[in-house]
Amino acid sequence: MPAKRTAKSRTTRTARTVEDLTPVDLDRLSVAPAVVPLPDSLAEPQSRTAPPKAGPPVAHGRSGSGRGSQRAGQPRRYAFRRS
Repeated sequence: MPAKRTAKSRTTRTARTVEDLTPVDLDRLSVAPAVVPLPDSLAEPQSRTAPPKAGPPVAHGRSGSGRGSQRAGQPRRYAFRRS
């Protein structure tokens, strides 16, 4: 037999009207400009930086990791026996 549960009470929420959400003085609100001017330092293109020297080489155009012709979904073979 299931346990008897008490009914949950719901708090009543008052519906907010448009007058409650509208500020009192709309003329004093500041509106952001449609187009923000960029600073002069960002306008000129920057030269490309050299690639990092550390880390594995980036494979160009290949999605595989270079382990030979490994079929998709085939688990990797380990050199030791997993028991």
